[in-house]
Order: sequence, then C-alpha cells, then structure tokens
Amino acid sequence: MKVGIIGYGNMGSSFARALSKVVEVVVYDVSEEKRERALRDGFGVAKGLEFLLEVSNWLLLSVKPKDALGLLSELKGMIGDRLLVSVVAGLSLSKMEELVGGAKLIRTMPNINALVGKATIAFTCGGGVSEEEKEKFIKLFSNCGSLYEIDESLMEAFTALAGSGPAFVFKFVHAMALAGVMEGFSYERARDIVLDTVLGSCELLKELGGNPEEWVVKVTSPGGTTIEGIGVLEERGFVGILMECIKRTSEKSKRLT
Repeated sequence: MKVGIIGYGNMGSSFARALSKVVEVVVYDVSEEKRERALRDGFGVAKGLEFLLEVSNWLLLSVKPKDALGLLSELKGMIGDRLLVSVVAGLSLSKMEELVGGAKLIRTMPNINALVGKATIAFTCGGGVSEEEKEKFIKLFSNCGSLYEIDESLMEAFTALAGSGPAFVFKFVHAMALAGVMEGFSYERARDIVLDTVLGSCELLKELGGNPEEWVVKVTSPGGTTIEGIGVLEERGFVGILMECIKRTSEKSKRLT
C-alpha cells in the first residue's frame, strides 16, 4: 500500500515519518525545496499531483488552510475510489465534499506532538467511508499517536483541548521550572524534574485510572506541605482559570471556521 502525502511542512513530514514504518510513502509539494528535503529524508517524491494519484492508494492532505481550497478544487474528479484524509485545520467534511465531489473523506485534527510521533488525533468519517476502511485507517494512523473518533460538531472543542492544549502544558512546565529556579535549581535541572514529574503522573493516571482528584487526596497529607500549595491554587481559582481558558479557545476556534 502507498500513501501519497500532499504537503511536506512540519505536519506532513511528521506523518510521513510515522506512516513510513508500515507503508510506502510518496510526497508531493509545490515547493521544490520541500520536495528536495523529502528526497533527503528518504521518501519517494512526485513532481505533480497526477503522478502522485497514479501511484497512491490513499491520500493525506497536509497543507495550509489558505492553500487547501484551490488544491481540492484541482483534485475534483481525480480522486476516484481513493480515501482522502485531511489534517487541514478548520476544513469541514461538507466543504471538502463540495469541492471534490463524492470522494471518501476522513477529517482529522492532530496536534503538534505529531513531531515526535505522539499526536493526539481526533477524526470523523464522511458517509462514503466503509467500516473496513475506518478500521484500516485506525490501524495505520495509530502509528502517529492516539486516535479519538468524535462527532464533527466537537472538532472546535477538541482543538481547544488537544490542538491548543500543548501550549498550555508548555506554559505550566515553564512556570513550574521558574519556581524551581526561585528555590535554587538551575532552569534546565528544574525543567527536567518537572517534565519527569508530569510524565510520571500522566502514566500513573493512564495505568491505574481513577478521577485525578482522588490522586490529589492521596498525595495530600493532613497538615502537610502539599495542602499549602493546593490552598494557593484554590484561592487563585486555578481550575476555573483553566476552564475559562479552554472555553475562550474553543469559542475563538468556532469563529474562525
């Protein structure tokens, strides 16, 4: 099986690396510089869309939103029975169907963690996608990260949680690292301590399950050190701030679509 990737930017190249572990990948990009980079990275390169279509069983659309509409119009009537997977932000299934006709379509929303093969990816299938094709998609794209099938109406909410979420996590890690500096650590040492703490805590939650608040109680001893910090978070409205952050981000995403 061959997957043709249209667009070799950060996201396209990340998916190319992950997918190439299990299928053959061919790349097309309008930029000669990016085509040459794909060649250096060890991928087959198509100089035009027609050749890419000839050699590909599935297509992955990974271009900037401003370039997607013209490109999809160019593909109209050419896709045939191939499955088209889009990672273009804000591009709905209905808009894609309008531009390319009756193609088999899957809309996805990955986050920046695709750069290290750990993306959190939402997906929703168009009406033409069979159950067998969906299962094949899940098996293949699980090599790129974690998959969540959601209703398309929740794409903007997912964008706020997982698409913008890494930026909020980075801010949290940075703030914790600065606190470590204030206590006497170097920034680099404090950052590494925080990263290991966050990663370990997430692994604990995934493996042992339960409500995160239950684990807060387990860590927090009566009259101990942790409750002092929890008290500050509660006084400053930490949970409410994060909820409002996601709400505002989701609302902005809806306005942009």
